[in-house]
Amino acid sequence: MSYQYDVSDFKRYLNNKSAKYRVDGLIFWQNRIPLPIDLFNRIFNESDQVVTDYVYQIAASAVVFSERIAFEDTFNVGVTELPTGDLKKQVIALEDWLQERLPTNCAITRMAYAIADILGLDGFEFSSNKVAEALQHQGKKYARIFMPNEVKKEFDAIADCDEVGQDNTDMFGNIIADRYNIYRSGFSDALAIIFNALLEFRILCSGRGKYLPEICVIAPMIDEIDVRIGKTSDGSLWEPSYEDGHYITLNSEHPLIRHLSEDESKPLAELLFYLGEFENGQFSETNKKLIENLRHAVSRSLWIKRD
Repeated sequence: MSYQYDVSDFKRYLNNKSAKYRVDGLIFWQNRIPLPIDLFNRIFNESDQVVTDYVYQIAASAVVFSERIAFEDTFNVGVTELPTGDLKKQVIALEDWLQERLPTNCAITRMAYAIADILGLDGFEFSSNKVAEALQHQGKKYARIFMPNEVKKEFDAIADCDEVGQDNTDMFGNIIADRYNIYRSGFSDALAIIFNALLEFRILCSGRGKYLPEICVIAPMIDEIDVRIGKTSDGSLWEPSYEDGHYITLNSEHPLIRHLSEDESKPLAELLFYLGEFENGQFSETNKKLIENLRHAVSRSLWIKRD
């Protein structure tokens, strides 16, 4: 059955999964648990924020379990007790620890970009400080986080994380309840069930909905080059920059980027990286302006063709 990514079709999708999901007036029922329909609609319409939180919780679980000994020795907290608000007392040390273990091109960062792409998050930009925030949440533990098969496939590439997602898969209901200040008994379980279904619905509808544009996030997957996804300052397809070393930003809003497959994206990213390196290396203002104009003209022509 074909669905459009909108709130009406999400309700239809849930009802088709089970008659336990139904709308009755201003109430959405999950089995015998009533949710106000305006809350249900709000969670759906703000789902990019909640799903972004989910990606950071997945990344957080991956880094602490794969670095279990180092984490437990440093913070004296067992990884099976995470996430926990107790880490708020060590937040500066936690942020420093994560920055060391989550460089731009590491496996967990690449995994986060891949999962963001799978779940249709437009313009996702990884931040180790967001991982630190995720680890400080007080609630159910990583054994209980749900992963659709497509997400689990990416997650399984990280070693030593077998204890994650092995229990009741109801963790995220607690996180959503905290976000919306909901503390009524039973709501957390209902929210977890609905959120888990929402993840699967986003994957099912990727590229076909009003709120879920098709985008292939090009993660920095190529050795020895630094390629980042974001907005370029002038709207160009790519833009060179220099901080600790040369890198390029690829414009996540450019239609060429949104419609590339992963196999197509890698050679393009490599080509543009070295074009950007050449542009960065120019000392002549005349040459720099010429290359900049070329970048603008090519980007504009590709935008018109692909849009």
